[in-house]
Amino acid sequence: MLWATKLKTPNLDRLAKEGLRFTDEHSAASMCTPTRFSLLTGDYCWRHDVRGLNRGVAAGDDPLLIKPSTVTLPSILKRAGYRTGVVGKWHLGFGETAPDYNAELKPGPLEVGFDEFFGYPATNDRVPPVYVRDHRVVGLDPADPITVTYKRPGGAVTRGSVIAGVERIGWMTGGKAAVWKDDEVGGVLLANALAFVERHQKEPFFLYFAPHAVHPPTVPSEKFRGKSGLSPRADMLCELDAGVGQILDALDRLKLAGNTLLIFTSDNGAFVQDEKGHRPNGPWHGEKEQYFEGGHRVPFLVRWPGHVKPGVSDALIGLTDLPATAAAIVSQKLPATAAPDSVSLLPLFLGETPGSPHEAIVVMSSKGALALRKGPWKYMSKAVGLPVKGKKKEAFLAEPGLYNLVEDPGEQNNLAKQNPEMVKQLAALLEAIRSGKK
Repeated sequence: MLWATKLKTPNLDRLAKEGLRFTDEHSAASMCTPTRFSLLTGDYCWRHDVRGLNRGVAAGDDPLLIKPSTVTLPSILKRAGYRTGVVGKWHLGFGETAPDYNAELKPGPLEVGFDEFFGYPATNDRVPPVYVRDHRVVGLDPADPITVTYKRPGGAVTRGSVIAGVERIGWMTGGKAAVWKDDEVGGVLLANALAFVERHQKEPFFLYFAPHAVHPPTVPSEKFRGKSGLSPRADMLCELDAGVGQILDALDRLKLAGNTLLIFTSDNGAFVQDEKGHRPNGPWHGEKEQYFEGGHRVPFLVRWPGHVKPGVSDALIGLTDLPATAAAIVSQKLPATAAPDSVSLLPLFLGETPGSPHEAIVVMSSKGALALRKGPWKYMSKAVGLPVKGKKKEAFLAEPGLYNLVEDPGEQNNLAKQNPEMVKQLAALLEAIRSGKK
């Protein structure tokens, strides 16, 4: 069933029609930073006792969360002769301690496998709202140095600094010449992504493009204001869709489409459950931050003409699988300790196997609570109360949660008390995965 009846995304529709659409794909967490860590490393974020990995997200003054010695998605491809680049949101920290935005920002993306980086440090609504190219802030005036803190300065009573008319998370002074214009961010990032493709069209390349849409603050470019007829956030989605169209057009123009594996996905579920009748998470209950399905079930569209047959798959998979998949595609053998939670999806892509490569997968809420998916079953290590109107945060209960998603996709009926043996079985499996025995 199609749920986005009030919002038109013709380019994403084209990608879905020309490729393989997965309906049971999951981000590692219902928040951005931990999912991005797992996507790049093939390692469950919650295995690491660090803010941004097993709870919450990274701040703009956090150190690099990926150790430079880690085998990563880009380093696998770089070793195979690919030019690797990242454009857009980074949000995985810089430096060995708190980064100094007036100096070289290293270690960073270039130290974990990327050859090129253009993007921004954290989120659109966090300080500093500046672009970084490789190791340096773009356009910084040395006479106006940047200071960043996420500790409330003396006397501060607001949520954070107001910069370019937007109240941000965290406090910042200086750097006025480097601050972006929010309504231009989407266009700037897309232009840099397309430029990367143009520069490296004659050689194997890997681009990790992380657009800013549809993250707050919801400021679409002037061309897309009012485009959706729903809201500024939906306007940003229209802008994102148009960007997907430009990428598809560029691959066609450069005659690269038939030799390019293109994946579209998200790092967590939608932030809102309903937007003037548009339901971003479709039938799934909950939203970003929560470990209901709406918090971590994400789109996953795969197009690779001549290799991936168009269609739909209900196989249970996760974003943590991307490093092992990349290694299989380029025939790189992973070290025994690398990407421990990653399984190759290449057989699924090529239609060699119809079933899920996983017995089960684990997902995490913003507060570090874990849930396990196995077949139709969803087990929550601690149950959560259904959100009260006006409150979207989780309310944890004492008993576990058990849901049959085939019969109850909205996770309304906790079946734990009626199925104690299933609870016991899934709890044991979750513990085995947690302890590394599975």
